[in-house]
Amino acid sequence: MRRPSSKQRRAVILILALITFSVAYYAGHTQKQHTRTLPQIDGVLINPPLPVPPVDLYNQQGEPFSLSDLQGHWNLLMLDPGPGTTSSIALTRLIQVHNRLAADPDLQQQIHYFYLPGNKIEEKAISFASLSDNFQALHGDKQKVDIAFTAFGGADNKTEYTLYLIGPDAKLRALFTRNNNTATIAEDLNNLIDAVQ
Repeated sequence: MRRPSSKQRRAVILILALITFSVAYYAGHTQKQHTRTLPQIDGVLINPPLPVPPVDLYNQQGEPFSLSDLQGHWNLLMLDPGPGTTSSIALTRLIQVHNRLAADPDLQQQIHYFYLPGNKIEEKAISFASLSDNFQALHGDKQKVDIAFTAFGGADNKTEYTLYLIGPDAKLRALFTRNNNTATIAEDLNNLIDAVQ
């Protein structure tokens, strides 16, 4: 068997060097793109996004509400474990985030806002008609509401006032705790949704 000439050896080394460079470039470029799609946010970024647990509730028109209603658009979900008899702090917080997004009406309309109280507050006929048609109060019997609360982490002080950002693929992308102010949440939503699209 003939030994490869020095010219052939150089050609093989050059090809291997080009392949190595291409693989390194591709890996670096992919990592750079991945980093660019995940901006730093003040909230908690969920990476990779987690599938949202199944829900079996009703919207304020009394129609069934399930995971399919979360698909195709961005969603902000507010669970309110202890809504008061008058105004709800959790609901007010959700409305404030909506209002903070008014500077970007397109983004404000891209997001659907869902409020799930932990008691029979739906009997008060919460209406967001004057605010936005993207707002919905969800409800269900106690067992179904309890299941939804448990799936998202329970109904205690740790989850109180937490906003859950759910992507168009019905996956949990980020959450914003009571420590995040509404102006920062609006800015995070802008950065995150803009980067992912």
